[in-house]
Amino acid sequence: MMKTSTSIFLGLALLATSVHAEPLPYLQKPTVSFRALKGSDPKPVNPKVRYVGGYELVAKGTSELVGLSDLHIFSDGDTLKVEAVSDFGTMAQFDLKPDGKGGYLDSPLEIDPLLDSDGKRFAYKTEADSEGMTVDPLRGDRYVSFEGHQRVMKFAAPGKVVPWKRAGETLPLGGLPSFPPNLGMEAVTYIQEPKGDALLIGVEGGGFWRCGLALNTCTEIHGPATPGFLYMMTSLAVVDYGDPRRGHDILGLYRYYDPITGPRNILRLLHLEGDTLTVVSDMVKITPPLPVDNFEGVASVKTATGYRVFLVSDSVKADGMSKLLVFDWTP
Repeated sequence: MMKTSTSIFLGLALLATSVHAEPLPYLQKPTVSFRALKGSDPKPVNPKVRYVGGYELVAKGTSELVGLSDLHIFSDGDTLKVEAVSDFGTMAQFDLKPDGKGGYLDSPLEIDPLLDSDGKRFAYKTEADSEGMTVDPLRGDRYVSFEGHQRVMKFAAPGKVVPWKRAGETLPLGGLPSFPPNLGMEAVTYIQEPKGDALLIGVEGGGFWRCGLALNTCTEIHGPATPGFLYMMTSLAVVDYGDPRRGHDILGLYRYYDPITGPRNILRLLHLEGDTLTVVSDMVKITPPLPVDNFEGVASVKTATGYRVFLVSDSVKADGMSKLLVFDWTP
């Protein structure tokens, strides 16, 4: 009887310990591999755009590579460095290094939480819902727009400190209206202008705003309507920072979704001149046989013949794995 009672007590003690134990860290450092997707588009909208390939991002050692909303990519030799924000207030970083076979090598993966003004991780999803990101090309500061609690935060990059490892600063932007819930500042890109740098903000529910950074004041500008019924803005990215007096060519990504036909996207080339944003051309329509998903982010890097353009998705599948589509554009 004593032995049985002791066994029961020890068993209950172990059960209680396991229920309340802290999650154990993975024994391996996180990595991401790039699983090639099937599908291609034999009839591109723009003959100067070629579909290169698509990949599913398969993470090992972490469950946080989900909900990717926007990305920034820059060159480092023969490797491309990727930064991507998520709906959960995190910044993912990984490399795109060619494997010599038309794909990419597995990459180390880092995922860091974005920090609030107190240097702490956001406590609630409404605070953490980051949707757009952009980079000051001279200083390296990152700017992130949030859709739940609607705001733009700056993550400064002084010295060698990684910006998102520092406390964020909410910009006191004046002149912006209160946007409808979940239809707010989905897209943001950095604008260099002779009269002072600014952020160009694209609103998911419609409309564009220029926010001057010297005085943190925003004004609505003239912009195009969406490509069609149910299409909404998801991302903006300046193509290249050349002579700002000539305006800016900007990639604009739009999404469409209904439960019957599923997700669709249109990538447009836009041009900002003064207070007017116009459509130059449609570049890509993402419909089958291209791999479809909820693509929310666009970025480009300069190549010898033009630009390589990347789209990233916040997956609509239950497994949450994002897709990365790659295009070559020869202007």
